[in-house]
Amino acid sequence: MNDLPAARLEPAHLDPGRPEPGEGAALPDRATAASALRLVRRLTLGLALAAALLAAPPALAGVFPSVTMLRELGRAPFMTLPLAALLVALAGFAGSWAMAWARGRGDPDLVRRAARWPQALLVVPLAGAVAAAVLLPRAAIPPAAPETAWLWGGTMVVLAFPLLLAERVLATLPPARLPEAPALRGLIFLPTILLPAAGLLEIAAGLGAPSLAGRLATALSLLPCAIAAELALRAAGRCFLPPPPAAEARAAVRSVLARLLAEGPRAGGLAAPVRQHLGIDFTRSWALAYVRAAFAPLVLALLLLSWGLSGVAIVGVDRRAVYERFGAPVRVLQPGLHLVLPWPLGRLRAVEFGTVHEVGLKRGDAVPDRFGAEDIPPPGADRLWERSHANETWFLIAAARNGQQSFHMVNADIRLFYRIGLGDADALRATYGVVDLPLLLRRMAGRVMAGFFAGRTLEAALGENREAMAERLRAVLQRDLDAAGTGLDLTAVMIDAIHPPGGAADAYHAVQAAQISAEASISAERGRAHATQAEAWQGVAALATDARATSAELVNTATADATRFAADRDAAAAAGRAFLFERRLSSLATALTSMDLLVVDHRLGGAEAPLIDLRPPTSSLGKEPTN
Repeated sequence: MNDLPAARLEPAHLDPGRPEPGEGAALPDRATAASALRLVRRLTLGLALAAALLAAPPALAGVFPSVTMLRELGRAPFMTLPLAALLVALAGFAGSWAMAWARGRGDPDLVRRAARWPQALLVVPLAGAVAAAVLLPRAAIPPAAPETAWLWGGTMVVLAFPLLLAERVLATLPPARLPEAPALRGLIFLPTILLPAAGLLEIAAGLGAPSLAGRLATALSLLPCAIAAELALRAAGRCFLPPPPAAEARAAVRSVLARLLAEGPRAGGLAAPVRQHLGIDFTRSWALAYVRAAFAPLVLALLLLSWGLSGVAIVGVDRRAVYERFGAPVRVLQPGLHLVLPWPLGRLRAVEFGTVHEVGLKRGDAVPDRFGAEDIPPPGADRLWERSHANETWFLIAAARNGQQSFHMVNADIRLFYRIGLGDADALRATYGVVDLPLLLRRMAGRVMAGFFAGRTLEAALGENREAMAERLRAVLQRDLDAAGTGLDLTAVMIDAIHPPGGAADAYHAVQAAQISAEASISAERGRAHATQAEAWQGVAALATDARATSAELVNTATADATRFAADRDAAAAAGRAFLFERRLSSLATALTSMDLLVVDHRLGGAEAPLIDLRPPTSSLGKEPTN
């Protein structure tokens, strides 16, 4: 660093508002100050009006959400970009207005005081408004149609012309008339370039690149935020510094970033403040000279490398990509790493790989509510017939009334589960043949469901098996999707509910209850009739069985008696008196088996013969034994 000069400690005021060499060293006269005040006042009021017009649509859109024009005008993030730029310029012009008013009074003390705390009161709130306009979240809506996008984009470009004229006026304004003119030129140059940029981003979003336009808008919004932060810090620092001399007092509008944006990275512009305050001359540094010489080739090489790396494509495991070479589809890339032509010679269109989506027949169905097992069910889980639900669709269904053909209205909550086919041909058809997959599926499913319900009665539709009905609908709808060449696979059709409209639910419940009661009564009477008939048949069968058993018993007894009689006759003929004596003894033994007997020897006799009575004192029959 021997080539650097020694640091020169020159007396300099520590105020960041100190003017650079060449700026005026005395207060301007009253006429010059009055003309500068009028110019600054007009520009300030114009910027305030423009900022109010841009801030009004987002604020009114929350109050009047049904007005489509307000939602379009307040669309984020494209409208916040020019609003933030205008607020930055307004902050600088508000501080300059206070300084111009103080100079017009011709009071040096007033000028010195205006360069301190009034700057913080005017600049810091507006800088905070810039941060609020950029950083506060907004509900994003779909991009506008191409015609609307061209209209708003052209409007932004046209509105930039008055700002360009104001920037040119400030560029030609001598510092003796308005000392803050060079700094104000840099601040007003910011909305001059950001308004057309916002218009171009709006057009790009309408032409089919909303994500790229949104990312660019987010990146550009950092520029007004950075400039606003610099202005706020400079204005807040004025409160802690001693008041500068009246001839050197300036508004807190100087910004290095705004000056770089308006004038470019000129060495003199950057090196002069450093040389003035620090005494270091960077113009003689060989290191900076080498960096300046190698900067352009290095940036070009990095740009070429980055452009070449855009031809390296990584496809995730759950996605596929259609590779377009010079705008024509070539093949479908499977998950993995691929080398293709750099953008825009080669482009990739992402395609889902096996992801299943759920869509209802009614457009705009809400996301299913998630709740715990012990929580109170949300309104989305209500399946009562007495009321209509958000996801239900009405269909006409055949009916008969008073002997004539009629129709009923039926509510159905039907959901479709679909995915893009796993084949390459299905991916190509879904990418280039269908613009809005859910809308197409809703329209085709609505037509199929209308034809399906039109050919059935209400009782048949309510009583048919849900699984079989859903499978039949899925097959019919899949056939229509294949015929249309959509490339979609309908994985399932879920019939969540089918019932009459909410107003007719009570009447239909009464009809159903009466029908169920009648059918139950008929079934009960039929059951009792079958029970009585079964009891009668049981009695008949018992009587017939008893009669057959009795007759068989009598026949068998008679046969046994006849056989025994024949045997006795044959025995009597063969044995004679012996058979009769034996039969007599057998009959006596049989007859006397249950009798109490006393056997007395007949040879015992005589009146005076001794007699021993061996009988028990009392017989078992309670009477004297028979001799």
